[in-house]
Amino acid sequence: MKTVRLKDHGILPNTDITASLRALFEGYKEDTEFLFEDGDYYFSPTNALQADYRLSNTDVIPLRTLAILLKDMKNCALKGNGARLWLSGQMQVFTLDHCEKVSLEGFTVNWKKPLAAEGRVVSKKGWEMDVYIDPECFPHRFTGDNLEFDVGADEWYAFGKSTIVFEPHGLLARRDVSDVCIKSIRDLGGSVYRMTLYGDENIHEGDLLNMRHCPRIHAGVFSEKCSDITVENIVFYSCGGLGCLSQFCRNMTYKGVHFLTDKSLGRLVSGGRDDGMHITCNAGTVTITECTFHALMDDPINVHGCSVTSDEVVDERTLRCNFRHHQACGFLYWAEQGNEISFINRASMESIGNAIVSSYILEDRMTFLLTFDRPLPQEILEKAREGDGLALDNLTHTAAFVCTNNRFGSCRARGVLVSTPKPVKITDNYFESSGSAILVAGDANYWFESGECHDVEISRNVFTSACLSSIYQFCDGVISICPVVPSPEEEKPFHKNIRITENVFDTVGVPLLYAFSCKDLVFSENRIFKSPSISYQPENKAPLCLRYCKNVLVEGNRWFGMHATTATREEHCQNVKTDL
Repeated sequence: MKTVRLKDHGILPNTDITASLRALFEGYKEDTEFLFEDGDYYFSPTNALQADYRLSNTDVIPLRTLAILLKDMKNCALKGNGARLWLSGQMQVFTLDHCEKVSLEGFTVNWKKPLAAEGRVVSKKGWEMDVYIDPECFPHRFTGDNLEFDVGADEWYAFGKSTIVFEPHGLLARRDVSDVCIKSIRDLGGSVYRMTLYGDENIHEGDLLNMRHCPRIHAGVFSEKCSDITVENIVFYSCGGLGCLSQFCRNMTYKGVHFLTDKSLGRLVSGGRDDGMHITCNAGTVTITECTFHALMDDPINVHGCSVTSDEVVDERTLRCNFRHHQACGFLYWAEQGNEISFINRASMESIGNAIVSSYILEDRMTFLLTFDRPLPQEILEKAREGDGLALDNLTHTAAFVCTNNRFGSCRARGVLVSTPKPVKITDNYFESSGSAILVAGDANYWFESGECHDVEISRNVFTSACLSSIYQFCDGVISICPVVPSPEEEKPFHKNIRITENVFDTVGVPLLYAFSCKDLVFSENRIFKSPSISYQPENKAPLCLRYCKNVLVEGNRWFGMHATTATREEHCQNVKTDL
């Protein structure tokens, strides 16, 4: 492997290296190690490349602005050696396109003018709160009825009037407060703003607000059609959208990637803009280990597929299909020749057959033609002709998932979302998620993040009393098995073989497990402590809630403290064995 030191090519710290770094990569496509110095490097939209990339779960725009592009590179490594990458304006930090055996290691990513803001509540009375926003840390201006924030590169973005509230001592999301929406804003002078709420929220003087403004248009690390990629020892202090987005890739490893706030610059709860890790339609194995997530404005990890629908039969081998979510569409690689497709009854979420792709033709952002290698069964053709009842999922684009030794600090909503039929291991992690710590999802009706789970191990994790402190969508338990199944059937549960064992729960009385439409479920050998730290007890909610489940075993769990109940609530279940 060749070693290329950036300084030997005139690429030096304390300069804008956007164009020069791109030119350097063009000369070294294979078997090269690129070495940065321990210093500050700058990137600007003015010198950046723009390209059409269709990012999953991200706002649709014609072109993305790329700080660092690695394209068609093989067996290469970028070693930061502690380098600090400073960006300005909306930019995508790393873009990996059709790369193989590439690693990124040893960087810190930041913006002088961050892509999220924060304020401190200095007074709260009823439906009004007065909020101070530090103009040095978060440059802004008042426009008459709203705030606009400066993110550099002459770019200003309006406050979306949606915020997440953190208590100031432990920097945890405020209990019993989910997304807070602002009705109106008035300038009181001195960078203090009176914000009128839609209701009397549980907000207190001294609380911190994590404020959204930028649109979700760029990722921190975006990888598409890559294989055997490693992202290691990188700290993100700010980001313009998803942190690490991998789509249509194989074998991805994220180790020691940390999403934190830069307290040295006065930021306590403003860091990443949205999800930390978003894994869409990958294959092979995705490993996320030894990472840290804090104060994100969405879920730290989401692993899923992308389901589509069809209501038009072109011929006996061809269906016209539709992307259904406005932030997950126009994919160039949703299917390729030889991929295996599953056909799904959207009402019951039951698979009604599989077929092999012959061709995939994208017609526009929302529509494509999918042709198969042989005529489709009449049942599938009739389901498509019925109307909106047929969904399709690409089984080839499903990955095994290993999630271990991560710290899920307090963020908005869930900790880990997972929807994949391949083996899943979520072990030895620490959770203080404001919503459910783990959501086993699966959906072809709402978010269209598909994925029937067949083999999930959840073991040796610690779930703190901060988990499920606020209610978000699908957050019905600390561990929530909650697929979207409009017409569930007792005999045909959606998820299968989920084992929750040897975990530690510190609970204030919220449901530990909510399981819907699951077969062969085990909840055993867990230690469950009643936390005295918070006076809270939900009414009429058992620790374990089971609905439309079959073959459930609950045994060997140990309960410590004064629990109101250890009962199991069952609805439309079969063969539940419990020692409670």
